[in-house]
Amino acid sequence: MKNKYKMLVAFLMLAIQGYAMKPKSDYIVTPDSLGMKYKELQLTTTDNYKINTWVMRPDKKKDNKTVMVVAYGDAMNMSYWVEQCLYFVQAGFTVITFDYRGFGHSSPFALDTNQLYYNEFALDLESVVRYARSEFKGCKVGVRALSMGTVTATIAYSSTPFDYFIGDSFVCDPLAMQDRLLKITGRSSAIPKDAGQYTASLNKINIPTLVFSGTKDENTPLNESKAIVAGHANRKLVTYEGGHLQGIYMLSGKTFGAEYIKDIKDFLKLR
Repeated sequence: MKNKYKMLVAFLMLAIQGYAMKPKSDYIVTPDSLGMKYKELQLTTTDNYKINTWVMRPDKKKDNKTVMVVAYGDAMNMSYWVEQCLYFVQAGFTVITFDYRGFGHSSPFALDTNQLYYNEFALDLESVVRYARSEFKGCKVGVRALSMGTVTATIAYSSTPFDYFIGDSFVCDPLAMQDRLLKITGRSSAIPKDAGQYTASLNKINIPTLVFSGTKDENTPLNESKAIVAGHANRKLVTYEGGHLQGIYMLSGKTFGAEYIKDIKDFLKLR
């Protein structure tokens, strides 16, 4: 991995470490600061929260008619992930990012920083998926979910299905993760009362699902990702030598994330 990628991953891991809810309201970059044209929207959830959303589109000649909604984890805001989005846009994807309630410029929401996730975040994602389906008819609409964002996407799918699922550092069992983080940090964390139903929701997902998992990931271990992929013809696992959320950095080539993006395009059978 080139030095500049090592610096990027070091910064991001420093930003998201702590194993707790860490929202940020201020944006560190916007898509236009990276040379991308974008549209900013305020989408309304079914329970009347406003969700700030950025829509980034590729050049028409590169457009692969595939929409990727990015559901990040439990830290910072969407601006911390927008640099990654640039490379997906250059690869032909329409990329949509959004902030959960209580994050970024979305509606305020009382957050317990000791909570691993909120079911309400799924309502936020659902509003974005519904918008994408309405706005980009004839396109595949899928979700690239990161860490705790995989929980949000799994819950959202039951009510608002999408066409494909890219799960990076997949949370396969919130109860197991709660126990694991207690051992790692010595601190108890909270999860919703219905967390025990999560496995049933995960089993209902029947769309093409690509999972990225690191061999050194202590938060979301490789053996758990192997288990949720096994026995499913439409699920595939990509492993890399590295830790939590490091796949796009470790799977870089001549350009940032080149191998990672190729894995996704090959899986979705995109040119």
